[in-house]
Amino acid sequence: MAKRAVPGRVKTRLIGALTPKQTAFAHAAMRDCVMDRLVQILAADGEEKKPAFRLALDGAEVHDVQDVGPIGEGDRPSWRLIDQGEGDLGERIARVWEAVGGGSAAFFGVDSPDVPAESLRRLASVLDDADAAVGPTDDGGYWCLAGREPLPALLRGIDWGTSRVYDQTRSAARRAGLRLAELPAWHDVDDGADLDALLARLTDIQTDHEPHLRRLRDRLTAICKDST
Repeated sequence: MAKRAVPGRVKTRLIGALTPKQTAFAHAAMRDCVMDRLVQILAADGEEKKPAFRLALDGAEVHDVQDVGPIGEGDRPSWRLIDQGEGDLGERIARVWEAVGGGSAAFFGVDSPDVPAESLRRLASVLDDADAAVGPTDDGGYWCLAGREPLPALLRGIDWGTSRVYDQTRSAARRAGLRLAELPAWHDVDDGADLDALLARLTDIQTDHEPHLRRLRDRLTAICKDST
């Protein structure tokens, strides 16, 4: 689930530290990293059932997308592009879930591009013993929501974009009698301090086995240098 990388429409809390255009490029860099890592980690050789990948963009006709970076085609042939449609985030997730045929699905945003690979790999088994799973972020949201089947109860009555999203999702699961597994917590990128923290993490870790994180570090470093 992602916004189109249009200057002035994405990552607006980064504007000031970066220009609107640089902010859009940073958004596109994180989106590309998330997409590439999901394919690398979740569609690893040897898995019997390969996942299907969809990039759901907001407010864009599938056949007429204008963006600052490549999306869902060309060097990412395993991704199909679909439209999120209208409504709040919960309504859009529900619509996309039904559009891809229901059943088991995991939803990601672009704000947590460096979630540890081990956390992503847990998705292969976490739903064996739960109806749904959620991976919290340190700002009160979540980096992933997964479920065995469409679960509208988890998507209604949520104050999207606030620090209450994760807690409200847990409460909604309890009310609906759903078994909710908790994935490891991680960080997301909202403002300049978060971006600095991401770059620090990408500098500190070994990226030899994670070429997409290395590429993200290099792209974000170049974008930030251009802003000085």
